[in-house]
Amino acid sequence: MPNNLPRHIVRLLFLLGFLLFLALVAKSYLTDPSFYEYGHYRADAVPELASGEPVYKGSAYCLDCHDQRKADWSVGAHVVVQCEVCHGINREICLNPGRDHTGNVKSAIAKDTIRLCTTCHLALPARPASQPQIVLGQHPFPDEETPQCYTCHNPHSPSNRESPAEEAARALAVTEPAAELAEAVSKCARCHGKQGQGRNRTPALAGMEAAVFIELMNNYKSGNSESKTMIKFANRLSDEEIVELARYYENLPVPPPD
Repeated sequence: MPNNLPRHIVRLLFLLGFLLFLALVAKSYLTDPSFYEYGHYRADAVPELASGEPVYKGSAYCLDCHDQRKADWSVGAHVVVQCEVCHGINREICLNPGRDHTGNVKSAIAKDTIRLCTTCHLALPARPASQPQIVLGQHPFPDEETPQCYTCHNPHSPSNRESPAEEAARALAVTEPAAELAEAVSKCARCHGKQGQGRNRTPALAGMEAAVFIELMNNYKSGNSESKTMIKFANRLSDEEIVELARYYENLPVPPPD
């Protein structure tokens, strides 16, 4: 190895040495004094985090003020789901999770329940078969636009099982639809119950006067509604089929109150 290095090599070594010196100075200046006191993290961060207000407080924080929701949620399939999973700030809802919202904040309800519910219930190969799953575009009707989930499902207590009121209505109902109406009645049952007893936000059809039913369906056929699903469904029915449906539901017994 020659005793005298070329000038450009010497300059390069000086430059590298200067950069290394700057890096050591920067590390000494920028590194927190408590770093690596207990491990590869800033030790002062532990008491800082412990003194902060919890962002997520769990369902116990919510249920003291929401008795009806507690009654539904505590016996439903979603009892394992904490309130803030659906009502948290990341779900584009008005309240900050875990914060005091007892003032002027109104009921925090997700506007796009399809996007929210499919987070857990969209059909995926890796999901267990025991978990309820749907294929968008095929639920509830393959040839119709998917309505918001809360239209047919109670989000706090979703279940495919019939409620006691629904079971009582089924026990009372003995009328079967005519064969030509079976398909239409089956579609109605998806949201309005197997015996027209209504579900969640959908009204009951059982016991409805035929004239009222016909008037409502004619309104849907004329497009005087915000429900695209009902407009499409009504326009596929003839006037005779609407009359037959009206008579069918009029003859069903009125379901008992919940």
